Amino acid sequence: MRYRDALESFRDAGAASVQELAARAGISRPTMYRLLSGAVPRADDLEELALATGWDLDISLRPLSDPLAAVAVRVLLGDEASLPWAAESEPWQERLRRFVAARPNSDRDIALVDEAGRATAPARRPGAHRLRGDDWSIDRLVSAGRASGRRWALSGWAALDGLGIDAHAPTIMWVEDAHAVGQLLHDSFRSTRSDDADLIVVPAHPSVFAGTTAVSDVELVAPLQAFIDTAGLGGDARDQVLAHLERVR
Repeated sequence: MRYRDALESFRDAGAASVQELAARAGISRPTMYRLLSGAVPRADDLEELALATGWDLDISLRPLSDPLAAVAVRVLLGDEASLPWAAESEPWQERLRRFVAARPNSDRDIALVDEAGRATAPARRPGAHRLRGDDWSIDRLVSAGRASGRRWALSGWAALDGLGIDAHAPTIMWVEDAHAVGQLLHDSFRSTRSDDADLIVVPAHPSVFAGTTAVSDVELVAPLQAFIDTAGLGGDARDQVLAHLERVR
């Protein structure tokens, strides 16, 4: 639940007026009005509002994996295919500008790719499947993608290889139904929790499919998306793709 939705829920559930809600939570009325108008609340204010209205608040950290960070960089770097999601990505555009500004000795465009990769982190996406196979081919992925009856596209190693870039990285398979594709691939792959995955099947945000290209029946994400995705894998994969971008600048 977004904090604005939470505030409205607290207001609806707990008090007859804004003044009463503010008094029960120990928050000044001007602060309460600012919060309801869109100001970002402090965590302790949210907690007091929750307790004052019969709720308990559970704030937890989880690994960041937001597809809109990739959209933001694609917009900032002029990729017109991502424009349908430009407005939705505006908060990430502002964040990424700040992140890059804190790296004054870095190339701006490469730093944007790096920061977006860290924020997008495909392997951390809820519902992602890390898979390892001893004997498989890209044709097997194409077959599973088609059999799913939904959109799919390859990134990571497969996309970089399609661009003529030699990089040691797992293939990322963006799909609309990760569970179904995982089931279709069960005869060729086994699940793994380690970093030695050959394939990561990831639920896709629609923007991932913007600008895809079919090469010999293989659907590949746009080059910039591939760079962001691979940087988001971290480790050697990140280092290799950033080194490539440095070489071609």
